[in-house]
Amino acid sequence: MDRRTLLKIMGGIAALPALGKAIKGAGIKATKAAKVAGKVLPKVSGMPEWFSPLVNKIMKEGIDVSPAVKRVEDIEIVKKLEIPSATGEPDVITLTQNKVTGKISIESNSGGVGDSPFELSYTPPKSDINLETGKEIKYPGDFSVIEQRPRPLAEPGDFEIDYESLNVNDAFSDVERLEKIATGKIKDAKKIAERAKGREMINQSPYEDIINRYPDPIEPDFDYADGGVASFAYGGLTKTVPPVSGPDPQGVETLFKRRYN
Repeated sequence: MDRRTLLKIMGGIAALPALGKAIKGAGIKATKAAKVAGKVLPKVSGMPEWFSPLVNKIMKEGIDVSPAVKRVEDIEIVKKLEIPSATGEPDVITLTQNKVTGKISIESNSGGVGDSPFELSYTPPKSDINLETGKEIKYPGDFSVIEQRPRPLAEPGDFEIDYESLNVNDAFSDVERLEKIATGKIKDAKKIAERAKGREMINQSPYEDIINRYPDPIEPDFDYADGGVASFAYGGLTKTVPPVSGPDPQGVETLFKRRYN
């Protein structure tokens, strides 16, 4: 283990006041999650004001389903909050917080494009030390919405629907529903209709969303002399079948990482 990894692990231990009491048998259980209720998270670019209240509400009212783990760096708090819905089946909001890195993800099991799951992802700002120069390195943190969106493939006219990371203003998922759960109100009600319109656009014409976000066609890996259409803007046809929407047992973030890692 190098020095950098050791410092990270020791920093994680220092941030866990109840760690000694959480060790049981072969695993470590994150049992003191409720103590963070009322905490205001450090701000990062793009993070809405209601995100901290949402975290606090789920931490306070959610059911603790945190897994037992053996390694300090794997310690996570997992809370599930069930919200009554018009369908009779409750909406499930799941919060996962890594106690070492401070990263928080909140997954909604519905409300995304095609009524698929979507996720709010928060990475806190942090400082580190360059072990070679001794200088401080600052990381600003990040906030994004991870949701299903269509994207073009190299072959003209083909596209796929997969999870992408977007800023909250560009997302089509029903994030205002989470805002209301957090605060009991919605600051900008017009956003509800705007996002719903975006979701309907993708359902009816995914090409429109592709053209809006990818104005330049992707260069294909074959000769245009064979014929074919150069971009979606000129009426290409898809041969790709979008995936069936619905909750993934490993969570939205896992789908996203599976694509890009």
